[in-house]
Amino acid sequence: MTIEILELKSELALVYKEHTTNAKSDKVIEKGINMVSAYLEELGIEPSGTPFVAYLNCTKDWSKFDLEVGFPIAESVATKDGMFMSKTHEGKAVVATHKGSHRSINTTYGKMFEFMDEQSLEFTGTFFDCYLTDPAITPTKEMQTKVIVPV
Repeated sequence: MTIEILELKSELALVYKEHTTNAKSDKVIEKGINMVSAYLEELGIEPSGTPFVAYLNCTKDWSKFDLEVGFPIAESVATKDGMFMSKTHEGKAVVATHKGSHRSINTTYGKMFEFMDEQSLEFTGTFFDCYLTDPAITPTKEMQTKVIVPV
Protein backbone atom coordinates (compact mmCIF):
# COMPACT_ATOMS: atom_id res chain seq x y z
CA MET A 1 0.00 0.00 0.00
CA THR A 2 1.22 3.46 -0.91
CA ILE A 3 0.60 6.27 1.58
CA GLU A 4 1.04 9.79 0.25
CA ILE A 5 0.74 13.37 1.42
CA LEU A 6 -1.30 15.25 -1.18
CA GLU A 7 -2.74 18.74 -1.62
CA LEU A 8 -6.41 18.25 -2.50
CA LYS A 9 -8.88 20.60 -4.17
CA SER A 10 -12.43 20.63 -2.89
CA GLU A 11 -15.44 19.68 -4.95
CA LEU A 12 -19.04 20.72 -4.48
CA ALA A 13 -21.13 17.85 -3.12
CA LEU A 14 -24.73 16.95 -2.34
CA VAL A 15 -24.81 15.12 1.00
CA TYR A 16 -27.07 13.66 3.64
CA LYS A 17 -25.92 14.26 7.22
CA GLU A 18 -26.76 12.41 10.43
CA HIS A 19 -25.26 12.10 13.93
CA THR A 20 -24.63 8.41 14.62
CA THR A 21 -22.61 5.74 16.39
CA ASN A 22 -20.33 2.95 15.15
CA ALA A 23 -23.13 0.42 15.60
CA LYS A 24 -25.51 2.36 13.34
CA SER A 25 -23.08 3.84 10.80
CA ASP A 26 -23.52 1.17 8.09
CA LYS A 27 -27.28 1.79 7.96
CA VAL A 28 -26.77 5.57 7.86
CA ILE A 29 -24.25 5.22 5.00
CA GLU A 30 -26.59 2.98 3.00
CA LYS A 31 -29.52 5.33 3.64
CA GLY A 32 -27.50 8.40 2.62
CA ILE A 33 -26.08 6.90 -0.58
CA ASN A 34 -29.52 5.64 -1.65
CA MET A 35 -31.24 8.94 -0.80
CA VAL A 36 -28.73 11.21 -2.53
CA SER A 37 -28.37 8.89 -5.53
CA ALA A 38 -32.15 8.72 -6.02
CA TYR A 39 -32.49 12.51 -5.76
CA LEU A 40 -29.69 13.12 -8.28
CA GLU A 41 -31.36 10.65 -10.64
CA GLU A 42 -34.69 12.44 -10.16
CA LEU A 43 -32.96 15.72 -11.09
CA GLY A 44 -31.22 14.09 -14.08
CA ILE A 45 -27.77 14.93 -12.68
CA GLU A 46 -24.75 12.65 -13.00
CA PRO A 47 -22.30 12.80 -10.08
CA SER A 48 -18.88 14.19 -10.96
CA GLY A 49 -17.16 11.59 -8.76
CA THR A 50 -17.61 8.50 -6.64
CA PRO A 51 -19.72 8.35 -3.46
CA PHE A 52 -17.98 9.29 -0.24
CA VAL A 53 -18.49 9.34 3.50
CA ALA A 54 -17.07 12.12 5.68
CA TYR A 55 -16.65 11.27 9.36
CA LEU A 56 -16.85 14.55 11.29
CA ASN A 57 -16.63 15.62 14.95
CA CYS A 58 -15.36 12.21 16.05
CA THR A 59 -15.11 11.49 19.76
CA LYS A 60 -11.75 10.18 20.97
CA ASP A 61 -13.15 6.66 21.30
CA TRP A 62 -14.82 6.90 17.85
CA SER A 63 -18.17 5.95 19.41
CA LYS A 64 -20.12 9.01 18.19
CA PHE A 65 -19.70 11.23 15.16
CA ASP A 66 -21.47 13.03 12.35
CA LEU A 67 -21.61 11.40 8.93
CA GLU A 68 -21.92 13.26 5.65
CA VAL A 69 -22.74 10.80 2.89
CA GLY A 70 -22.94 11.97 -0.70
CA PHE A 71 -21.60 12.54 -4.17
CA PRO A 72 -19.52 15.30 -5.75
CA ILE A 73 -21.54 17.25 -8.33
CA ALA A 74 -20.69 20.00 -10.82
CA GLU A 75 -23.12 22.67 -9.62
CA SER A 76 -25.36 23.49 -6.70
CA VAL A 77 -28.91 22.10 -6.58
CA ALA A 78 -32.02 22.73 -4.49
CA THR A 79 -32.02 20.41 -1.47
CA LYS A 80 -34.67 18.48 0.46
CA ASP A 81 -35.22 15.74 3.08
CA GLY A 82 -32.11 16.27 5.21
CA MET A 83 -29.80 16.79 2.23
CA PHE A 84 -27.66 19.88 1.79
CA MET A 85 -24.79 21.23 -0.26
CA SER A 86 -21.30 20.68 1.12
CA LYS A 87 -17.73 20.37 -0.15
CA THR A 88 -15.10 17.67 -0.10
CA HIS A 89 -11.82 18.35 1.72
CA GLU A 90 -9.47 21.02 0.42
CA GLY A 91 -5.89 21.15 1.60
CA LYS A 92 -3.17 18.80 2.80
CA ALA A 93 -4.16 15.21 3.50
CA VAL A 94 -2.68 11.77 3.95
CA VAL A 95 -4.14 9.48 1.26
CA ALA A 96 -4.07 5.71 0.69
CA THR A 97 -6.19 3.15 -1.17
CA HIS A 98 -7.62 0.32 0.91
CA LYS A 99 -8.17 -2.93 -0.96
CA GLY A 100 -10.64 -5.51 0.30
CA SER A 101 -13.53 -5.57 2.71
CA HIS A 102 -14.52 -2.39 4.50
CA ARG A 103 -14.45 -4.46 7.70
CA SER A 104 -10.64 -4.55 7.50
CA ILE A 105 -10.21 -0.84 6.74
CA ASN A 106 -8.95 -0.19 10.29
CA THR A 107 -5.68 -1.85 9.24
CA THR A 108 -5.24 0.81 6.56
CA TYR A 109 -6.12 3.59 9.00
CA GLY A 110 -3.60 2.17 11.49
CA LYS A 111 -0.81 2.28 8.91
CA MET A 112 -1.83 5.81 7.92
CA PHE A 113 -1.73 6.99 11.54
CA GLU A 114 1.73 5.39 11.99
CA PHE A 115 2.87 7.27 8.87
CA MET A 116 1.40 10.50 10.25
CA ASP A 117 3.28 10.00 13.54
CA GLU A 118 6.53 9.42 11.63
CA GLN A 119 5.93 12.60 9.63
CA SER A 120 4.83 14.62 12.73
CA LEU A 121 1.41 15.29 11.17
CA GLU A 122 -1.62 16.11 13.32
CA PHE A 123 -5.01 14.41 12.91
CA THR A 124 -7.84 16.95 12.56
CA GLY A 125 -10.69 14.72 13.80
CA THR A 126 -12.11 14.26 10.30
CA PHE A 127 -11.58 11.59 7.69
CA PHE A 128 -13.12 10.45 4.39
CA ASP A 129 -13.80 7.14 2.67
CA CYS A 130 -14.33 7.44 -1.09
CA TYR A 131 -15.79 4.31 -2.67
CA LEU A 132 -13.85 3.62 -5.87
CA THR A 133 -15.79 0.41 -6.53
CA ASP A 134 -19.44 -0.42 -5.89
CA PRO A 135 -19.71 -2.74 -2.86
CA ALA A 136 -23.06 -4.01 -4.16
CA ILE A 137 -21.50 -5.56 -7.27
CA THR A 138 -17.75 -5.84 -6.58
CA PRO A 139 -16.32 -9.03 -5.07
CA THR A 140 -15.00 -8.31 -1.56
CA LYS A 141 -11.35 -8.99 -2.45
CA GLU A 142 -11.53 -6.48 -5.33
CA MET A 143 -13.19 -3.62 -3.46
CA GLN A 144 -11.23 -0.35 -3.32
CA THR A 145 -11.74 2.61 -1.02
CA LYS A 146 -9.68 5.78 -1.15
CA VAL A 147 -9.00 6.85 2.44
CA ILE A 148 -8.32 10.54 3.09
CA VAL A 149 -7.15 11.92 6.43
CA PRO A 150 -6.84 15.73 6.46
CA VAL A 151 -3.78 17.03 8.33
